[in-house]
Amino acid sequence: MNRGGGGCKILLIDYVIQESKIEKHTVTVNIPDSDGINQEVTKTVPGKVLAFKFKKIVKTFVMGEEEKYLFEKKKDKDGNPTDVDAEFYTFTGSKIMIDQALNDFSPADLPCPTVIQQFQGKDGKTYTKFT
Repeated sequence: MNRGGGGCKILLIDYVIQESKIEKHTVTVNIPDSDGINQEVTKTVPGKVLAFKFKKIVKTFVMGEEEKYLFEKKKDKDGNPTDVDAEFYTFTGSKIMIDQALNDFSPADLPCPTVIQQFQGKDGKTYTKFT
């Protein structure tokens, strides 16, 4: 596996896994009929999406054993930075990132610093994950 670019360091503030309004999958399920005999039924179900809130970390300071962060700032109407940290929202259908959110951490771990990085597999496909 080849590593992609340097990644984007963020402070992950919150996240939710929900049903996608866009991505749908066709699945076949067995449902018992009125006689109790299983019948195969094909239906369309929504895929999953990971929606998350974050701040972009522009600089990291190490003070003793603790890290402190400088975040991207909100811009005023003229495009000038203010003193307020900017918060961003995004979503992804990345199965790897959804799996990480389900298995590797929980909302109780938040906020936490992490890096979102893009990788390229041997098959040439790219994917993203928290590192």
